Amino acid sequence: MNSSIRRKLEEIEKTIRKLISQSESGVPIIVEGRRDEVALRRLKIQGEIICLKARGDSFHDFTWNLTGDREVAVLTDFDREGTYLAARLVDELTHMKVKADITAWKRLKALCRPDVRAVEELAEYVERLRRESASD
Repeated sequence: MNSSIRRKLEEIEKTIRKLISQSESGVPIIVEGRRDEVALRRLKIQGEIICLKARGDSFHDFTWNLTGDREVAVLTDFDREGTYLAARLVDELTHMKVKADITAWKRLKALCRPDVRAVEELAEYVERLRRESASD
């Protein structure tokens, strides 16, 4: 594995560790669907993960249910729809005095595109990079 790919893996893992830390401190992570949640569990994120599309709530009801949280981490997909949802969540939640953190989303999007378009692909991508790194 060349050094640029190794550095990329290190940066991805550093970002995931920050997400794990946020999650352990009680910050819920918002994803789009159940397969995204499964991918994050494979990456050892054990805290609350809330699936936006799996609940059947309207967008307004979904965000309204988050008003008790002071902070959430937004981790929607990296495609056009996910980008739109992230911006909409940040806008709506900020208006409701909930801090919507998209730091990890921005970092992972920058590091993983174009190879990863959806959060559900993230665990497999990281595992592949780890295998390639180990075989060097």
